[in-house]
Amino acid sequence: MFRFLSFVLIGVATISSQILFAEDVKSLGTVYISVGGENKLAWFNLDEKGKLQKGGEIMTDTGPGPIAINDKQKILYLGIRGAKSISAYKLSNKGTPEFLGANPIFGNPVYLTLDPSKKWILTSHYTEGKACVYKLDANGIPTGSAIQMLDAIKNPHSIQIDKSNKMVYVPNTGADKIFVRNWDASKGMISTDVSNDVDSKKGSGPRHFAFHPILPEVYFVNEIDSTVSVFDKDEITGKLKHLQTISTLPQNYKGPNTCADIHVTPNGKFVYASNRGHNSIAGYRLDAGSGKLEAIEQTVTEKIPRAFNIDPSGKFLVVAGQDSGKIAVFMIDNQNGKLTQTDSIEVGKGPAWVEIVARP
Repeated sequence: MFRFLSFVLIGVATISSQILFAEDVKSLGTVYISVGGENKLAWFNLDEKGKLQKGGEIMTDTGPGPIAINDKQKILYLGIRGAKSISAYKLSNKGTPEFLGANPIFGNPVYLTLDPSKKWILTSHYTEGKACVYKLDANGIPTGSAIQMLDAIKNPHSIQIDKSNKMVYVPNTGADKIFVRNWDASKGMISTDVSNDVDSKKGSGPRHFAFHPILPEVYFVNEIDSTVSVFDKDEITGKLKHLQTISTLPQNYKGPNTCADIHVTPNGKFVYASNRGHNSIAGYRLDAGSGKLEAIEQTVTEKIPRAFNIDPSGKFLVVAGQDSGKIAVFMIDNQNGKLTQTDSIEVGKGPAWVEIVARP
């Protein structure tokens, strides 16, 4: 009962806040795109009608990829895959990034994440099979060598810490295994104890994942077999219990496909995952009582939607087409979760990541 009431109350609060601010907010936020094929970071203004206006772009080192945001210090971190480094940018009130510095890292980063205390930045390295921890200095800039280099099994594709700042999760795409490890935020150390690790279905390929904002559920998108797996997370031990696996594809589709990204709306009502091949965003409505998913539909989008994100208001979904070189915006229907396209704009060759920061 508590689970259900919490979900409803927070969901109502989220909807109410959107109604209150809709009339006097012209700009919802800034959309940042790492454009891997052109070695640049681009940004766009997202307005309340779901339209994009170009803000600017800056050149980067070779192979910009994952992005993470330090909302406490207004810093954007950009993983540079070719240069094997992390660049830090200070964000102005208008969203313009100013280069602060860069720090070499162990290998080619495919994912960046900050711990809730904003003292550490964690990286996953697909080819090298490692997860690493780096210290942030007082100005929020990565510094020095890795505090820890954790051996993964094969192809770790993402890494995140839960909001308690006590547990870290690392899906190994190539090994069909999810690391479930204790996290020591005082030392910046991930446990090497394997006892809570979870095996996913053979040939599934867990890739990215998203925590529910209220419920104790975690949603993993499986790259290889085009599914989403739902796990219940024990709030004390952090252990994961499998609840459901559901396809991202329509029943009659027989063509090639791999999945890439997954996100939950801020109000916790809907989950979305991207299909590369079918070239769509799969939408799901979420049952507040169980945390399980029910398919809504697959919405056709840009070709090879490798990355997407949902703006902090929960009103729009922004997706990047790796092969089309465009980003598209979709309005999320708050009642049924269906998507309606509102804009599409050229961004450049090979967009690799989407991050959205609310305007102050």
